[in-house]
Amino acid sequence: MARRTTLRFAFTAFTVAQLISLLGDRLHQFSVIGMIGRVAPGSSFELFQFALFAHVPVLLFAPLFGSFIDRANRATVLVVVDVVRGLIVASVPFLFHMTGSLYAFYVTTSFLSLANLLFAPAKSAAIPEYFGRLSLLRINAILWGIGIVGTIGGFLLGGVLFDYRSWEWSFYSDAASYLVSVVFLLPLLWLPRRPESPAPEDPAALPDPPKGGPSGSFREALALLRSDPNVASGMILQTCLLGIFGVLYVAGIARVQEVLPPGKTMYLSAIAVAGTVGLLVGSLLTEVTRAKIPLARLIGASAVILGIAMIGVSRSESFPAFIVWTALMGLFFSPMMVVSETLLQTHTPAKFRGRVFAAREVAVKVAFLATSLAATLSAAVVDKAVIIIVTGVLLAVLGIWIERKDYLRI
Repeated sequence: MARRTTLRFAFTAFTVAQLISLLGDRLHQFSVIGMIGRVAPGSSFELFQFALFAHVPVLLFAPLFGSFIDRANRATVLVVVDVVRGLIVASVPFLFHMTGSLYAFYVTTSFLSLANLLFAPAKSAAIPEYFGRLSLLRINAILWGIGIVGTIGGFLLGGVLFDYRSWEWSFYSDAASYLVSVVFLLPLLWLPRRPESPAPEDPAALPDPPKGGPSGSFREALALLRSDPNVASGMILQTCLLGIFGVLYVAGIARVQEVLPPGKTMYLSAIAVAGTVGLLVGSLLTEVTRAKIPLARLIGASAVILGIAMIGVSRSESFPAFIVWTALMGLFFSPMMVVSETLLQTHTPAKFRGRVFAAREVAVKVAFLATSLAATLSAAVVDKAVIIIVTGVLLAVLGIWIERKDYLRI
């Protein structure tokens, strides 16, 4: 067992790696959206194409990757994947200059998504495995906040590089961030794993890990979801949140590009930063209120206010209004994400975490694609503001229902 000082050092390095890695993730997303804004501003179709190339590979390969993560060393997976991500992103400018097509961004995004499919479940499974002696809710609040800081940096850096340097610099900086992250992940390779305590439910009722390959991995993940309502609640909540984000991605970004002056990415960058600052404050709110407010009440109230903020975004016609309402959305999005992630980590037995978190990746990607497709099709016949209003009302109703179901426990 690692001494507490060693554990804290490794956790500090891990948080720095997450900060840098998330900066790279958001810089890449912003850079591709920035190129779409230059070539086809306000196009819901191009934004949806980007989402397709980003998420469909996850749906195809998640069962295989989930089983692999359960057998592999999580730290090794994280280190290798960040190296691969850096090399993929570094190739993007060359490919675009060679083809002159937006598909140079979309196709490389598919390969990057496969790398992310390994990275995200491995990271979620590694947190309780290596740092479980610390408070998981506090860890997730810290990592969520650190990730938000990286997101702010990615959006700001993307806007500056696009408007004052060149789009190529965005991708080269993105590639460098992944490679620097590798250095801070290296201490995990020497950190011993934490011995696991028994599962919170009856271990005999749970299936053993699969011996015949990945074909049954999702069936076992679903069996665990049925056996523990807390795991199911965490999965459903994250799926709903990403479905909401799918609507905001297609209808929200396109509307911002339509309403605000074209030709400058800094407007979109500033709005994204406002939202991520709200996320950061929201993660602090989660830590402050975790022992004072029941989880169902916290999640329900957050959903209601998030729905109201979405309605505010739909009615905004000015840059300051977009800033205020987007910041409010971020503020009340954070508690739901932190709590749902902690529910999954706390109540999922160690031998199933890879499969459960891989199944989570599929669920949230399906929700994102389904709602973004619905928003794209709806945008052809309905104003984008109406789409956002309807989604906000449904979310507020869901929040009221959640507040009445007080059974969540961490």
